[in-house]
Amino acid sequence: MGIERLEQIKITDDDITWVESIMGFRFNNDRVNIIKNLESIDVQAFPGSGKTTTLIAKLAILARKWPYNNSGICVLSHTNVAREEIEERLGNTDIGRKLLAYPHFIGTLHSFFDTFVALPWIRSKGFCMNMIDSDVVRKSRWYMLPRGTRVYLEKNYRDAQICSYNGNIGRIDWDKQGETRQKILEAIQKSQSDGNFTFDEMLLYAKQAFDECDSLPVGLQQRFPIIFIDEAQDTNSFQWELIHKAFPEASGMTIRQGFGDSNQAIYNYVNEIVERPAFPRPSPLLLSESKRFDNRIAHLANTVAISAEQMKGTENDFSGKQSSHTLYLFSKDKVGQVIEEFAQLLLDTFSDEELLKNKKRGCHVIGMVHVKKDETTEKQFPKGIYDYWPNYEARRTSKSINPNSLIEYFRMGRFEFEKNNELCAQIEWIAKGIRRLINKAKGQNLIAATNNPFLSIIKQFPEEKQLEIRKDFYVLSSADISKEEEWQSVVSILKDILKGLDLTINEKVKEFIAWTNENYFSCNAQEAIPQVMPNHYVFEDKISERCVDLEFGSIHSVKGRTHLATLVLETYSKAHNMKAILKYLCNKPPKSVGSNHSRLKCQYVAMTRAKALLCLAMPIEFVDDKAQKSLQDTGWTIKVVD
Repeated sequence: MGIERLEQIKITDDDITWVESIMGFRFNNDRVNIIKNLESIDVQAFPGSGKTTTLIAKLAILARKWPYNNSGICVLSHTNVAREEIEERLGNTDIGRKLLAYPHFIGTLHSFFDTFVALPWIRSKGFCMNMIDSDVVRKSRWYMLPRGTRVYLEKNYRDAQICSYNGNIGRIDWDKQGETRQKILEAIQKSQSDGNFTFDEMLLYAKQAFDECDSLPVGLQQRFPIIFIDEAQDTNSFQWELIHKAFPEASGMTIRQGFGDSNQAIYNYVNEIVERPAFPRPSPLLLSESKRFDNRIAHLANTVAISAEQMKGTENDFSGKQSSHTLYLFSKDKVGQVIEEFAQLLLDTFSDEELLKNKKRGCHVIGMVHVKKDETTEKQFPKGIYDYWPNYEARRTSKSINPNSLIEYFRMGRFEFEKNNELCAQIEWIAKGIRRLINKAKGQNLIAATNNPFLSIIKQFPEEKQLEIRKDFYVLSSADISKEEEWQSVVSILKDILKGLDLTINEKVKEFIAWTNENYFSCNAQEAIPQVMPNHYVFEDKISERCVDLEFGSIHSVKGRTHLATLVLETYSKAHNMKAILKYLCNKPPKSVGSNHSRLKCQYVAMTRAKALLCLAMPIEFVDDKAQKSLQDTGWTIKVVD
């Protein structure tokens, strides 16, 4: 029984009308053609083109017409976004509930191969199942090793990551034969006999099942005659191998459709070279019209697209503004002004009402490199987001209070102490503030964000000075800061701390340590504490007193999101990112992409987030007069930061 059984399912214009009525969405001809298509074909969908909405509409129609009780529709992705979208849009309908139940499967690639392949196979070998968790399982195996073995492995630059199969069952990341290898394998085998596996090991057992059980693909194809792969561009080579083993196209038993955007494959094929990616297959269907932005942004983003197809934009509420999509060129000593220039442009472009209305989308500053691992050399500058804004903290991703002045950190510490009587919490808040103070005085992220800011500060001082600094912190924790003159005594101690690091007071430090009498942290008004996301920068125009909030983050962190406005920063990873692809940005691409695939894809993701305003920032020395002219001809406004 093959896909001929699906021939009785036809998607008609009446079905389109029905699904539009329940989803409240009108589909144009391109989307209608994709919804109606029931062949094995891929869909190349550009950013903001309504890919997920189109797929969900198709699933709703298929579920409504589905005649089988023991075979179903399969939807695979890397996250549960598709399932969550169905729950949100169709969860209250009979169709939605039908889609999310047997015989259909909507979930991640890992959960599919675990449920239908790896788990039954592992149990058939006599294993029980207790836990699937890579970090926890590897760590438990690591501590099963004798201490001497762990010390030896650490000297050879190995850690808990070595405690799992790699590539094949029985293979580990240790080529040497001998006692060490045997102990690692014994720890893995003991762990698995207790029912503990890593996520990747589950996929390896799935591969073993396919290699040793020829009937397995036949059963899967009978169970799922139609399969959709969402975000198909993020599927790596090993995952494609499993998909092809489970649903071989040559069998003619399954319809397979992939939905995604090859230009946004920034998670795909990590550390592997792929000459012919599995997605998209030749002659894909296209969703080329973005509903996110207009043709001006679409044209700028098309310059860095890998695919031959061109994206189109759609007029929106902001198109009439004719926003100045700006390339900021700065000398390296002016790098700190780039953020302020962008913020001022936002205030000049958007009204307060527009900023408030689009608060959820927000205004974002992003870069490819954002984690600080070491100091930035002169050749590398600017290396990461932290070189533009020293207060950026890559590890902080949850909501917290982020005071704007140092005294607010002290008040928050006092609030925590009075509320919980915990001195350590008070010291932590004071240390957070002093860390920011030191970074402002240094003009760069000298002390990175850690779980113990107090210890991070102490380590900056010679050992003979550390006891003195500890005493300073004790004095600061008990200091009275209720009056301005008392705060000045605190400032004197802070100046001595800075002096110990050969740092002095600059204008930004003066502003940060200035006395304010606003007390946001009274114990009786906890709701008044301003809840501010970390890595947010609030810019205020001193003349108009208008403010705009900027959110900082990596390019990877904003994939799939829509912004009101985006600033993309030049960063360095083996080379400066935008400098390496400057010819593409100038709309004069070289004949060969060469080694720039990943840079172009990251840049494409970054340049397709903004609904209304797109900006870039690069050192002026990277862009000569000829390149500036080409960039202007492409559609960029050039702004030299001076």
